[in-house]
Amino acid sequence: METKGGKIRNVYEPKYELKRLQKRINSRLFEAVEYPKYLQGGIKDEENPRDYIENSRIHAGSRFLISLDIRDFYDNIPFASVVSVFKYFFKFPDDVSEVLAKLVTREGRVPQGACTSSYIANLIFHNSEFSYVKRLRDKGFSYSRLLDDVTISSDRLVAQEEATASIRYIAGLFREHGLRLRQSKTKMERSDDLKAPYAVTGVWVGHGVPKIRRAERDTIRHSVHICECEYEKDRFSDEYHALWNKVSGQVAKLTRLEHAQAPKLRKRMRKILPLYDSKAIASILRETDKMLRRPKSHHSKIGVIDAYRRLINKLGILSRTDRTLSRAMRKQLKAKFSDVPSKAMMWE
Repeated sequence: METKGGKIRNVYEPKYELKRLQKRINSRLFEAVEYPKYLQGGIKDEENPRDYIENSRIHAGSRFLISLDIRDFYDNIPFASVVSVFKYFFKFPDDVSEVLAKLVTREGRVPQGACTSSYIANLIFHNSEFSYVKRLRDKGFSYSRLLDDVTISSDRLVAQEEATASIRYIAGLFREHGLRLRQSKTKMERSDDLKAPYAVTGVWVGHGVPKIRRAERDTIRHSVHICECEYEKDRFSDEYHALWNKVSGQVAKLTRLEHAQAPKLRKRMRKILPLYDSKAIASILRETDKMLRRPKSHHSKIGVIDAYRRLINKLGILSRTDRTLSRAMRKQLKAKFSDVPSKAMMWE
């Protein structure tokens, strides 16, 4: 896949049996860990949700901001550090730790795309990160890490010399594991600098609560307008479906940040939902007929389960124009595939 910066990044999708093992490692080990609040990425935590919004909230209202990025993080995590997670954090014997480390790596590296990789990334500094964070806190700094994005902030303006010393200090943590900072992405910003983005993981933190700057809000509102125009031209095309999903995600960001404009924009988006034309509906009916003729022995195959779920989703879109037909097809499919496990059960 291509990143926003134009860099090509390899993302791997494990085969079913390996993915099932990795899902079990997650549910039995990684998801049972109580992670410190400064770790904000890729952690399943229903009581204290963690994402880029919560990450920005830690630094909201600060006056000085340092943004850091770990260079080629996943590819450069040493295999020995992965073994250390199982051996010293979970206290498994050497042989068990080696086997588990091999199950969550590919050719000795932590692969992007594996469901275990974000947990490995969060635990990789388990034996020393907290002591670094504590020392920064003692000096009046807040610290958070969203996988390979590190943010340090202060409620006071910080002199260049002190900021540079803090960067060198935290870089020492990463060097312990053979990792380096990407110097080109290191930034130091002051909240009173009107030209500075002053953002954490894409969210402006110049005030006491995370917000989106007016320019971005205007862009999202304009995107909704473009969606409305395209809806009038062709509400059935694949391109419009993709556009609506993209803009809906932008509106969801406003909703997540509780911006006043969000409810109105969401209401406008509901009025221009993408639809299926007669050709697409005919295709869905053929897919449904084909799925209904699948023998029961195929119901446990991962490809069939995925196809079934995609079809159920399409029938949900079909209900916008033909609720009766959609309901009838869904009823037949669910009766035929009553034995299909839920996503959670499928991996257990």
